[in-house]
Amino acid sequence: MAVQRLMVLCVDVDNDLSKIAAKTPIIGREAVLDAATRLALVSPEDTDVNAIFGAIKQFDELAALHDEGVDIALVVGSERGGVEADLNIRKEVSEVVSKFRPVGVVFVSDGGEDERVVPIVQSIVPLFSLQRVTVEYSKGVEESYRVFAAYVRKGFTEPRFTRYTLGIPGLLILAFVVLASKGLSNYGAYAVAVILGATMVFRGFNVYQRFYQKFVQDWNNEPIFLIGKIFSAAVILFAIATDIVIAQNYAQNVSAGIPLLLNDTLDYYIAAVIIYFSSIIASSYLSGQVHFWKDITAITFVLSIRAAIVSVAAALQTGQFTGATVGELSLKVFSAMVLTVAVAILSLQGEKWVKSKYKPTGQT
Repeated sequence: MAVQRLMVLCVDVDNDLSKIAAKTPIIGREAVLDAATRLALVSPEDTDVNAIFGAIKQFDELAALHDEGVDIALVVGSERGGVEADLNIRKEVSEVVSKFRPVGVVFVSDGGEDERVVPIVQSIVPLFSLQRVTVEYSKGVEESYRVFAAYVRKGFTEPRFTRYTLGIPGLLILAFVVLASKGLSNYGAYAVAVILGATMVFRGFNVYQRFYQKFVQDWNNEPIFLIGKIFSAAVILFAIATDIVIAQNYAQNVSAGIPLLLNDTLDYYIAAVIIYFSSIIASSYLSGQVHFWKDITAITFVLSIRAAIVSVAAALQTGQFTGATVGELSLKVFSAMVLTVAVAILSLQGEKWVKSKYKPTGQT
């Protein structure tokens, strides 16, 4: 009859084991004990040390009751925390479970954030017991100070905390210095409110994690398209900044400012559109697909309509909207539409021909 195996599992969510360059997951009593001892020598104040030794103690007690069928494993998350830590924990727990196939686990933690991953563990293997290792501290002032100092040091050294203990205060100080250097120190309170408000919004709606996940997903699946989007967005932001400067300079002379808005930044917007749609074409081809007629049509339209927009800018600048000007503008718009339709038909036929003749990169 097969032995039903039970596993003692300890999770280090913030990957403090990286301090000793340990390769995870760590399996077996001797390996876990060695890791706990080395971590205790490097960072004796870390509560994860107590949790690991608590897991070893739990393993010894279970092993005394059962001659065989008890294992122990130590898995980690990530120093960055959040989704990245959860994904790595799920990966390592799955690896350990697939190797030993336990009927259930005894989860040992130091409480707090480590127990947040209990649902992740339960989604992979049944959870039989949850054991919390609580460190007993002296009530004396000296011991309280030591505990407080340990957490302060942790807040100023661990990456997942330093973004708040150092990053945000540093940003506030930098904002004050910049404003003061420009003689705008009266706006310091507004700068603080904007920075703190933006931080709350990003943290409250988990914007950073969502953006990071989307960035990683796009980089893995469509890196060319991602690069194209970044470059086109940068070009558009530059064009918008230029438009803002022009609008400020010509706030009292709108009729002279509008033609400049059209002339000075029109090509930037067109370049951004071309970069965007070209990256779609390249990304589709590299991913093993042939879909380009819509993108070529869009590029053709923005290039062909440019002449009409330039004519509008020239008419605004001179203030002459005669019948000949309107006729010329109508002709250019009509020509742009005809050219766009013609390119759309040709590119659609070309796409069908390429699909029938060639296999793009990525297809077998």
